[in-house]
Amino acid sequence: MDGMMDRIWRESPVAILAGLLGAALLCSCLAGLMIGYLPLSPAAAAEVLGNVLTGSDAGAAGAILALRLPRVLLAAGVGMGLALSGILMQAIFRNPMADPYIMGISSGASLGAACAVFLGIGSAFGAGSIGVGAFVGAAMLSAVIVAAAGQVQRDVSYFLIFGIAIGAVCSGITGVLIYFGANSTGMDVTLYWLMGSIAAAKLPWVLTLLAVVAVMLGFFMTQTRILNLLLAGEETAIPLGRPLLPFVRLYLLLNALLVGCIVMNAGLIGFIGLLVPHFVRMLTGADHRRLVPVAVLIGGLAAVWADILGRVLVPGVDVPLGVMLALLGAPAFVVLLMRRAYRFGGAG
Repeated sequence: MDGMMDRIWRESPVAILAGLLGAALLCSCLAGLMIGYLPLSPAAAAEVLGNVLTGSDAGAAGAILALRLPRVLLAAGVGMGLALSGILMQAIFRNPMADPYIMGISSGASLGAACAVFLGIGSAFGAGSIGVGAFVGAAMLSAVIVAAAGQVQRDVSYFLIFGIAIGAVCSGITGVLIYFGANSTGMDVTLYWLMGSIAAAKLPWVLTLLAVVAVMLGFFMTQTRILNLLLAGEETAIPLGRPLLPFVRLYLLLNALLVGCIVMNAGLIGFIGLLVPHFVRMLTGADHRRLVPVAVLIGGLAAVWADILGRVLVPGVDVPLGVMLALLGAPAFVVLLMRRAYRFGGAG
């Protein structure tokens, strides 16, 4: 009994912090429904949201809310998913500069999107063909990397080497497609997707992404001990009789599914997966039991408020989420690197 009480006492601060962050994320999403080029008062937003949920006519305000609700939920899902993916990649490769796209997944996604735009592949999906192409490209590239590197029974660095090499090939093919198939419409669509925008969010796709993020979070909360071993290194796990390569292959495939769902909905969005895990380690330490839930919630918060800021920063202009996160994330990451007190993978 005493041991159980001690455990609850040790973990309760993180549970309280996670609860507060969850409440803050919910409030931020509500703020995202109200703030924009045409603001809604809290009373109007609550009334319209009630009308939407009951199927009543919500008028013009309801149309505004119908546009904002999917993008706010998508921003939260993207932020949470990329933060989780960044934690996985940094643990697997023991690399503080690892991000969700380090294995070349972005190159595979870009190739899939370029095939959809310039070759018409996936045109049956209509406006969603770019996202579907990006998802298929990212998933196929990850499967090829895991299959190829899995033939080499050495260490996880081979997954990274294969990913960089195959990603470079994909980038070259993408460049050829853009060069020979370039037209004004195709270039505009491709560029907008590469900037990472959530303006065209569709609620059914968004709910699917949120479900994927929730399942992934639940699964990896059961894998925190393995993630700690990955961060500590193979030499730590071998004496314990836990070979890590099978876990690495599984995690990389699950990460490909997660990131593929994200790029399908929002394009390429950076810095959250790189910056948020480092920032949270300064608060909670490197133990993934504390790191994973807190980082996921902070990632959602960061993305929601970056989207809100992108809507109101320049009147009449909707700055893409990827652009806003780059503008905010790059200086923050430089400041973080300059802090000598921070040590990647330090004891938590």
